[in-house]
Amino acid sequence: TFSPTYTARNMSATVAAAAARPSSRFPSSRRFNAVRTHTRGRSVVRRVTQPEEPQPDDFVTFNAIVGGGDWSVVQAQVREAAVSGRLTPGVLGAAYSVYEKCKETAEAPEVLKTLENVILLLTQTLQQLDATPAVRLIDELMTIDPFVEGDRVKAAVDDAYAKGSVAPDDLKGSLQMMLDGMAEQDEAWEKHVAQASQTSSKEEFEQLLAHANGRMEAQRRLTQLKVICDAR
Repeated sequence: TFSPTYTARNMSATVAAAAARPSSRFPSSRRFNAVRTHTRGRSVVRRVTQPEEPQPDDFVTFNAIVGGGDWSVVQAQVREAAVSGRLTPGVLGAAYSVYEKCKETAEAPEVLKTLENVILLLTQTLQQLDATPAVRLIDELMTIDPFVEGDRVKAAVDDAYAKGSVAPDDLKGSLQMMLDGMAEQDEAWEKHVAQASQTSSKEEFEQLLAHANGRMEAQRRLTQLKVICDAR
């Protein structure tokens, strides 16, 4: 969950103006990969979900998402768009178009940062919609502490296997892939912590601690989930 210091309400006028006259040249996918933001303290580069050239309806949906107020409203609007089927790669494309336009017009860094957070939220939501059954099950199991409620985790895994909704090899492979990915990011994460820990901002330091704790907890739970699944 993100908590941008610059709220959607503060940036909505800028975004609406940019969306009303988006860049005539749609940015290439190569440029999309340059947009980075942080979740659980690690750099995220979106490659899996590629945006599409937005249509007018996509800008309508995007404006509805960011024009409602603070971040909790943005999150609610994204969920609503996902449930109704209005959230598409075209909406993600609209977000990138507006982001590029705001960069061209030298908008405030806070505006750009909030747009990056919106882009990341849209991307993550689209990825969840396209997730495999194994990844969806892992997402559900990650809400449970496997050390405290191990029996509950085992029951959920056994139930998924019995129903045939998830294959054991798929679940184990997805868990290993996630753990490998976190291991590969360890060096980058350590560099990020070293740099971010020098901040004089109490808010930024508290966010760093929250990210660090979230990352450690995620790694802890994934590791135990892998142990449980390997034993089934």
